[in-house]
Amino acid sequence: MFDIRLNDEQRAFRDMARDFAEKEIKPIALELDSRPNWEDRIPWDVLKKGSQLGFRTFVLQEENGGAGASDHLTACVIAEELAAADTGTAYYFMLTARRARDWFELRMTDEQRAYFIPRFIEDDTYFTTVAVHEPDTDLGYDYFTETPTDVAFKTRAEEQPDGSWIINGAKNFQTVGYLAKLIVTMAQTKDGPRAFLVEGDSPGLVRHPMSKIGRRIGDNAEIFYDNVKVPPGRILAPPLPDRSDQGTLITIAAITLGLGRAALEETLKYTQERVSGGKPIIQHQAVGLYLADMATNLEAARRLIWTAAWAKDNPEAFADGSADWQPYEMMAKAFTGTAVQRLTEQGMELFGGMGVIQGMPIEKYVRDALIQKHISFPFQARFSVTEALAGYKRKTSPLLIGGN
Repeated sequence: MFDIRLNDEQRAFRDMARDFAEKEIKPIALELDSRPNWEDRIPWDVLKKGSQLGFRTFVLQEENGGAGASDHLTACVIAEELAAADTGTAYYFMLTARRARDWFELRMTDEQRAYFIPRFIEDDTYFTTVAVHEPDTDLGYDYFTETPTDVAFKTRAEEQPDGSWIINGAKNFQTVGYLAKLIVTMAQTKDGPRAFLVEGDSPGLVRHPMSKIGRRIGDNAEIFYDNVKVPPGRILAPPLPDRSDQGTLITIAAITLGLGRAALEETLKYTQERVSGGKPIIQHQAVGLYLADMATNLEAARRLIWTAAWAKDNPEAFADGSADWQPYEMMAKAFTGTAVQRLTEQGMELFGGMGVIQGMPIEKYVRDALIQKHISFPFQARFSVTEALAGYKRKTSPLLIGGN
């Protein structure tokens, strides 16, 4: 039903990302991951070099400084390659890139574009984040029941006489929240929730990195708003009613896929070198069964991710009935998170005692996979309850029109 083949441009992006990941990201990832201080783990040189190659901007149209590669399959291919070297570094580039078209080209006003796009293009360290999650708020985070109609963000925005806004509140767990120079902040107003374009150097904005067991190179942050002033005209329009262009769910799934591929490749290498019983352990049948299971689940995840990307890029196929709709995007994120966590643990088992030694790649991959699995769990719950129980074959779905 789905004809999914990479074209010449997509293969070129894949090869460029693979080369950059192998030469620039992977050689320093383990050493950066081991550093105790957060500031010392920021790969500034890599972020600048990757930006110069276009990994932040490739989804934008050429007239806006990008490469015009706005399709989701290209993003998934690039995400896998970068994450095969390090997931945290991939997050900086991919979440910023994937949001760029949705924010800068589809939802900003002409005045907002004129102000933000030049800053985004010209600054190699201009990354973005969306600040939604906040402490002690159930808004959108109870996956087994519908969100109550009267729930509201605790972060508040008050309009001032001159048309500016003052924001007070707190957000947490925000990916790329520490380095972001543009923070799309969800805050409650008297007329309901609004998305505010908050610059990272705004007075009163305080950010603290959160320490995590894995993905230590990529930051998550607490963000505090203490009378943060937002100039007039800085409210971002809502997502388009007919679709969401971000594709962040499948992009994250593709990052998880890259992590799984790295773990499998490292495990294959080790089992070919480690000798037990007079032969490399890869020649033992039990080891071969483990490796086959790992490879099968990895390829199943890739097929599901690519299908989800195709579905995002071809919504007309579902609208005209030529393809049966499934919640592919949610399926991909949920399945890949579980599959890769299991895969990395299988790899650790094949490493034996060496698998739990700090400094071994598989030990880092297991920790990183725990983070990826954790962020995929809510989507498993939402899929199993909302989609499976309701019957998931539908011609339209929130996932296709704005489920990010």
